[in-house]
Amino acid sequence: MARHTLVTVAPRTALITKSGFSNYDLCLNPYVGCEFKCQYCYVRFFVKDSKAEWGDFVRVREHMGTQLPKELLKGYVKVTDGKKKEVGADGTFLRDEEGKFIFKQTYKNLNITDSRLVIGTMTDPYQPKEVKYRIMRTALQTLVDKKYPQFKKVGIFTRSPLVLQDIDLIKQLPNPRVHFTVTPYHDEITRVLEPLTAPADVRWNVIRRLKEAGIRVHVNVAPVVPILSEHLIEKWVEILSDIAPAEYFVDPMQPYQESFSAFAQACTKIEGLDWTQVRDTMLDKDKYLEWKQQYRQRWESARKKLEHKCPDTLPIWCDHEFGTWVDMRTNKSMDNSRYGDEEDA
Repeated sequence: MARHTLVTVAPRTALITKSGFSNYDLCLNPYVGCEFKCQYCYVRFFVKDSKAEWGDFVRVREHMGTQLPKELLKGYVKVTDGKKKEVGADGTFLRDEEGKFIFKQTYKNLNITDSRLVIGTMTDPYQPKEVKYRIMRTALQTLVDKKYPQFKKVGIFTRSPLVLQDIDLIKQLPNPRVHFTVTPYHDEITRVLEPLTAPADVRWNVIRRLKEAGIRVHVNVAPVVPILSEHLIEKWVEILSDIAPAEYFVDPMQPYQESFSAFAQACTKIEGLDWTQVRDTMLDKDKYLEWKQQYRQRWESARKKLEHKCPDTLPIWCDHEFGTWVDMRTNKSMDNSRYGDEEDA
């Protein structure tokens, strides 16, 4: 039975907003919602629709072509900057009826030329609807136009082969890089967990082509999951060693309640999978930590055998649950707030 996607026009809200990613200052999302319907996606917690489930609705930001130039021409973006205590006329901090301090939201302006922009934090900009609407391409055409202020760096998050259609524009972006996700499961499992995404071999080829075009590629091996990801370690380390991207993440899944529930329902449909073992491992903090340590050790063992093939590739172990970023070559912690900026200085 064919899937039906509810397509509507997104409200004309601000396009460039504060980024929740530590190594980017600002973000841009061409769509609201995502047809890829990845069952583990954290965005389902934030973006909902009263008429359709996550993955079955897309809101198109048709105002991209008219509003993005206006936002860029301002030269800055106003973003939230925490809260501070309200001060009265006498210089003392104000309190409410219960005696608690009263806080107000504060803001700051980020200059575009000093800021790092990431596209695709809450949606895949190259999901299937991009073939028809080309909102992402419209955004890129504006971002590379030199009559507008230029960002310090622009990154794109995707898992879609459609990114190849915009290589001409991506190469013109300031310090461009593509963060490309290859989910670490066998294809028959990926089809259950990511119904409309491309198989792994297609994605590897996309990464090769991006690199051949001179674009810096960061590969996201994510989300790593017990049992589902264990049998691909040696094979994927070998592929990554052959491609030699600029860097790659190995990133375990965080079992957020809402996304984990959808993930669990999908996993019960995977033939031959001992779902109870996956669940029991991930929901027991001690067991999951032990499993992640063992997985990382296996990855490290496989990587060291082939690191001579890709000496310039930066392999990163990233555990968001503990805010951990580790350079696997040196086993040293990294400053994720400045990651990727070294070559841009």
